[in-house]
Amino acid sequence: MTTVSSAPVQMLLLPAPSPRAHTSFTLPRNARHHHSIPSSSSSSSLILDKTMRGEFSQSFQLFRTLLASGWTPDEFALGSLLKASSTLSDRCLGEQLHAKSIRAGLASERGVRTSLVAMYSANGLLGEARHVFDEVPLAEEADIPTWNSVISAYAFHGFYDECFFLFGAMLGAAQLTPTDATYAIVISACSASKEVGLGKAIHAMIEKDQMLDEIKMHNSLISMYAKWGYLEEAQKVFEAMDVRDVVSWNAIISGLEQHGECENALAFLRRLAGLKAPPVVQPNRITFLSALSAIATISGLKLGKEVHARLIRSNLDGETSIGNSLITMYGKCGEVATGRLTFERLPSRDVISWNSMLSGYAQNSQLGSCYELFKGMQLSGSRPDFHTMTILLCAVSPGSVSSSSCRLGRELHGYLVRRAAVKSLPVSVYNAIITMYFKCDRFGDAEKVFKGMRERDSHTWNSMIDGCSNSERCHDAMKLFVEMHTQGFQPDHSSFSISLTVCSRLVSVELGKQLHASAVKQCLRGSTPLTFSLSVNNALVSMYSKCGSIDDAAQVFGRMPKRDVFSWTAMITGFAHHGMAYRSLESFEAMKADGIRPNAVTFLGLLSACAHAGLVEEGAHCFNLMSKESDAEPSIEHHACLVDLFGRSGQFEKAEAAIEIATSHLGLKGASCLRLWKVLLGACHAHKQLELGIRVGRRILEVDPGDETTHVLLANIYAAFGLWKDALEVRRLMREKGLKKEAGCSWVEIGNRKHVFVAADGFHENRKEIYEKLEELDEKCRDIGYVPMTDYVLHDVDEAHKEAILRYHSERIAVSFALLHTGKRKGGAIRVIKNLRVCEDCHRWMKFASEVEGMQIILRDSRRFHSFRKGKCSCGDYW
Repeated sequence: MTTVSSAPVQMLLLPAPSPRAHTSFTLPRNARHHHSIPSSSSSSSLILDKTMRGEFSQSFQLFRTLLASGWTPDEFALGSLLKASSTLSDRCLGEQLHAKSIRAGLASERGVRTSLVAMYSANGLLGEARHVFDEVPLAEEADIPTWNSVISAYAFHGFYDECFFLFGAMLGAAQLTPTDATYAIVISACSASKEVGLGKAIHAMIEKDQMLDEIKMHNSLISMYAKWGYLEEAQKVFEAMDVRDVVSWNAIISGLEQHGECENALAFLRRLAGLKAPPVVQPNRITFLSALSAIATISGLKLGKEVHARLIRSNLDGETSIGNSLITMYGKCGEVATGRLTFERLPSRDVISWNSMLSGYAQNSQLGSCYELFKGMQLSGSRPDFHTMTILLCAVSPGSVSSSSCRLGRELHGYLVRRAAVKSLPVSVYNAIITMYFKCDRFGDAEKVFKGMRERDSHTWNSMIDGCSNSERCHDAMKLFVEMHTQGFQPDHSSFSISLTVCSRLVSVELGKQLHASAVKQCLRGSTPLTFSLSVNNALVSMYSKCGSIDDAAQVFGRMPKRDVFSWTAMITGFAHHGMAYRSLESFEAMKADGIRPNAVTFLGLLSACAHAGLVEEGAHCFNLMSKESDAEPSIEHHACLVDLFGRSGQFEKAEAAIEIATSHLGLKGASCLRLWKVLLGACHAHKQLELGIRVGRRILEVDPGDETTHVLLANIYAAFGLWKDALEVRRLMREKGLKKEAGCSWVEIGNRKHVFVAADGFHENRKEIYEKLEELDEKCRDIGYVPMTDYVLHDVDEAHKEAILRYHSERIAVSFALLHTGKRKGGAIRVIKNLRVCEDCHRWMKFASEVEGMQIILRDSRRFHSFRKGKCSCGDYW
């Protein structure tokens, strides 16, 4: 297909240049007396043929020649030329043709009128288009093509109210009957404007009108429902069709894929491939593009290879767009080498081909290959676009400021500044630069880029909020979220998901609830039903469980209309951290029944649940099940959970055997296996295993003599057995090495303000009231049976001193402070966070405190949550 620019076309059309703004069709003087005038029908056919083939310059040259010969154009010639001018979006040319049609007395012909409306619409001149439409004589109001043309013009330019008004007028006119084309236009307008009620009403009209093209109408309805996200309705329309064409299949497959229903989309693809009864529908290019996108999303490599083979048999694999999708699919499935082979075999490549291959390398952390390919792209003469630069910036791996990857990131920033005017850089590139600087731990540079941006979008704010969160600047992240809102940017699903993750890191349930309420209000203000995206629901489940509100997490989970592997994993892990091991196992079975395949993180949650509840057999079963039920093999994290499972239950021989097996299977040597031995040392400390503890501790220190946690645990093991000399020796070594035990602290949140306490805290402004409350609470606990467990004080001091040490642990001070400021609220709870493991005496004291105060106390230590209620703990005293 060949096209020409508007200026050359005008030169072909006009016989001589003129200084006037709009030149008319001026014929040569002798044209009217030409002896040989071609027949009108044959000449029109020639013009129509050339315009249909896209040969616009030849059609206008022929038109000029014919005019010069005295030929009079008919409505077919003018209509086809007007369509050509619409394609070229040439207003001047269209207006000249309009003038010619008026002089020829053809402007009122239906074909010409319809083409005039389309021409003016293509040039954005809706007023002129409507003027042409309004000139339709009353006797010819049944000119359906012109009605369709003007309705389409309003729909195309987003004037949906006018579009729907004219459609209503059409329905109200006795002599007008909407056609397939009319309904298709209005359905498309309903889809774009999200006019759900009108769309459903039109659906009902179509079902009643037996004269319409069923396949065409149902295809439009499927696309409409799919675009709204009403996937069940789209599937109902599809299933109700007696006959389907390839457009029907493409509409349902692409609709499902675009809304994340990739497994369902691929199920329809399999149905299409398995059709045996006539009419057999063959998938086309659009079908395969949607299928490859769905396969890439779920990393379905096996099916991707099957589709690739089908494409080869269909001779479609050489098409550039198909090849690009194959490269993307292989990259997301981790088969970069196969993607590169596909890339090399492409007959022709565009910038998308290069970008797809670059993305494949970036996603699989093959940065060297990524940058080498970029050099090859430049040498090939293919010009990188801004998306290319975004990919390269996103490929920068997290590291120190001096790392080679971060240096490359800074060089890319410099390259962009040199090669393009900074003002011309799109927002997406700035966003990638911000993310790159955060990865390189250069907060100042990221902030500088952010503040220097003249334009920002929601992704800019999300990049800053996420970067601050990952850089442990959680309070800065929340300030940015508030600032984003005050500057008029509506938080999107990503904004809420990221900010809820910040609340999880802050362990701030109050802030999380405020965000939850804000998201609900935003949904209520919108035109869509009260639904959250899957990512927001997952973030809510995770936030509530990590902030100690497991009941709220379960409530959100129970209301989710759709769940994925991350939803189930968040719930399973949440139950695990709250000591609800059986709920974790039940959720795992429900997950499998729901058809969701667990991943490696799911099994980490299950193993943790079993380890914290002493379910040794169940935990071992889950470990052995992992390679069968998921695509992942056990990592060092899973082996560490298995060692913890045996160690907590006192099965030390099995724990040591598990370490040996992990070392062998994973090929661990030296420092790489220390994590497993440290888990065992923690179990030795909990179960007071002196000999094994000393042996394991010394083994760790031989490899890592600067590990402070091992020194502390070893000293505590000596102290627990009264070996004060050995304990003091370990502490002396710590001082010589400059090692310090992490200071214990606890905190509570009151009114969005965090109050932090250390043991025997003497600096808080309310210390007098706090200690009075603590003394009162301690006395009440003693009255109902609490006796301090002084054996757990690992210092060589007298009993009174030991009791004082226990009494003023930071978590008790935090509980006392919270009680002073919250009072006894019915159904209320106190939430306390501690950075270290809670000692057994404080754990026992919390049970008594919950009983005497009639309040739930939720304590999160370094290992898990403890929910104290009516004198009992959710952990069952096993932690």
